[in-house]
Amino acid sequence: MTTESKVALGTTELSAINTIIGEGASFNGEFVLDGPLRIDGTFSGTILSHNKVIVGAKGHVKTNIQAKSVTVAGKVEGNIYALGYVHLLATAQVYGDIISAHLIVDEGVIFEGRAKVNNSKA
Repeated sequence: MTTESKVALGTTELSAINTIIGEGASFNGEFVLDGPLRIDGTFSGTILSHNKVIVGAKGHVKTNIQAKSVTVAGKVEGNIYALGYVHLLATAQVYGDIISAHLIVDEGVIFEGRAKVNNSKA
């Protein structure tokens, strides 16, 4: 696994991800899942995850994402809602609003939208 892949995955190894939309694949629909989701292809629809969502560098997502945490290296057109953190890697392009407890933005990110970070426990 390359260093770039490890960074894009964070602490989640590829073998731990149970749902993957691979590069070159396209899917329209609704994902409601408990396990991690990685998107390296194209997805349009809705995502509701109780775990981590990863949009890989070649991933293109047109949807609102609701998840425990979200890591973006590709393109997201839609809003991101995360109970934990949102991490935008240097290659990320996000066109929509972000609401999360923690927000990490690497240098080089393209972000057009509003961000609300609220890490209070109340």
